[in-house]
Amino acid sequence: MEFINTIAGQVSAFLSQHELLSYTVLFFGSYFETLIGVGFFVYGEMFFIPGALLAGAGILNIWIVTSVLILGGVLGDSSSYLIGRRYGISFFNEHNKIFNHTNYQRGLSFFESHGTKAIFLSRLLGPVSWITPFLAGTYGVPYTKFLGYNIAGVTVGIGQFLIIGYFFGSSYDTIISVIKDDAVVVGGVALLVLVVFYVYKRNRS
Repeated sequence: MEFINTIAGQVSAFLSQHELLSYTVLFFGSYFETLIGVGFFVYGEMFFIPGALLAGAGILNIWIVTSVLILGGVLGDSSSYLIGRRYGISFFNEHNKIFNHTNYQRGLSFFESHGTKAIFLSRLLGPVSWITPFLAGTYGVPYTKFLGYNIAGVTVGIGQFLIIGYFFGSSYDTIISVIKDDAVVVGGVALLVLVVFYVYKRNRS
């Protein structure tokens, strides 16, 4: 445990001295997380949760962390939207099983009926958020309408990770104390969570 505290202290000291670098990494992580294509390989949780944890621990400023993550997410989605607006239609042809003209018409009808709801909700549906802005641009959803719902979706979607991460970050000392005093109980709960998660994933598959 002393080793963990030492490493945590060293990391905290480094980040405290390089705050600008930390915020820059968080911004670009949030930006590329939903940029069409790149977003398939970049997971936003890798940036949202650590950023909030560090803010909760007092290493970073929570308001700056929130601002750079939301701004990065909105700009990333807007970039995907503009790529879809410019090049999206070229993906559709009759020889493509997914991007064919029939599915194009179905998608167009869907966005005409539920586009704004889809833009907002996609940020709460994991992988769906990777492609929705691109499709919104492809199907010609007005940018002003897209932007309004996207900002709301990004704020709520990232906000849930910020709240959880900030809580745990601010409770770091308490959590470490519990782990020290009740290691067996903590280990049992962690094992139970892993088992439940495994069963859930297997049944879902």
